[in-house]
Amino acid sequence: MKKYRSVIGAWIGWTIARILLVSMCRLDTGADGDVIYYFTGIYGSRAKDMTEYPDVGAWPTLVVSWFSGQDLSSYINDYIVMCLLVDGAFLALLLRHHAHNRRAILAAWFWIIFGTAAGPVLLMRLDLFPALAVAGAGAFFISRPNVAAGLLALATTMKLWPGVLAVALVDRVTRAHTWVRLMVFVATGAALSAVTVLTQGVDRLLSPLNYQGERGLQIESLPASIAIVQAHLNPRQYSIFYASSKSFEITGPGVDTAIAISTVSMAVLLFFAVSFALYRFCAGGWTTHSAQALCVLLVLALIATNKVFSPQYIVWIGPLLAVLVRQSSGRGVAWLKGFLALCAIIAAGMGTYIFPFNYASITDPGFGLNAAVICLVVRNSLILVMTLGALAWFIAELRLGARPRIVPQGARLQRLGA
Repeated sequence: MKKYRSVIGAWIGWTIARILLVSMCRLDTGADGDVIYYFTGIYGSRAKDMTEYPDVGAWPTLVVSWFSGQDLSSYINDYIVMCLLVDGAFLALLLRHHAHNRRAILAAWFWIIFGTAAGPVLLMRLDLFPALAVAGAGAFFISRPNVAAGLLALATTMKLWPGVLAVALVDRVTRAHTWVRLMVFVATGAALSAVTVLTQGVDRLLSPLNYQGERGLQIESLPASIAIVQAHLNPRQYSIFYASSKSFEITGPGVDTAIAISTVSMAVLLFFAVSFALYRFCAGGWTTHSAQALCVLLVLALIATNKVFSPQYIVWIGPLLAVLVRQSSGRGVAWLKGFLALCAIIAAGMGTYIFPFNYASITDPGFGLNAAVICLVVRNSLILVMTLGALAWFIAELRLGARPRIVPQGARLQRLGA
């Protein structure tokens, strides 16, 4: 009965939290700008609208249009409702088999709090959908790795960045399951890409790649942290502007260096990912827990090294952490998982303070050095700390993977899909 009440309490908490979240979405803060853009991309006349998004990733915007028609207010409302339904379905999956897994309630409350802290971007951006696909992959690594491979491919066709996580599928080259997982990943990605080519053409398939190459240094990114502080201390030396990339970018002293650092850091990250995949091909040693920890590390490292850090990027990590909080951990690893979950909530809340509530304070250097700029720098520093924490978690899992892991009774029911 107590556990049942805990589930009811989680749903009550989710309802209250999401009412608060919808109320934030209703405020006149400009948070609905992207949803308006989705609407004009479907019903407007500009051919290039929405082409920066992968075609598969934009499918949810089309689904909403089937119900809303050409009424903007209805479209915004229906988009929020769709995201709430998906959000609630994810919570229901987290709560499955709670009687056998006491961590299910903890994971549910993490998701409730994280989602609220993330603010309007949770319900008014497309990033929730690939993030949930990645979370599903993280859950199925334990029981159905082939399904995990398919979900990673789906996420990749929706948002590109999850493609890096495919390295977590690799085991020894002589093991059949390595090739099965990789073939499922490639086949799923190819099938979804073929749908885009057949319905929209090759140019539509490649348009997101062309868009990424045109972007400058976005003001919220980690590499821009020093420049954004300097811009507010010396506004005449810097320019902050709304770029063709549909984000605020910065130019001025040190910006080219910051972009170079970002480029090199991203290259190092990709080199690490490929090198580790090659190591696994040769040495084997794949475990579900090390694969999950590697995914967390890569997601955070992608955010940390990227020259772009849009407000909604924090959503990438939340669902995956919720799934992993739900699962059992080896000795010495549980506290790292809890630390990352706590940091994620704090980082999400700080991001919401910045956008949409105080965004003008960082886009206009005339405000001088202010609380929003300081919050941005602290948030970025926290992301860096989280990345280092994820690295420690990954190393710990590699060490645990070399030793037998004691699995508690009923642990098979602790996965999300159980």
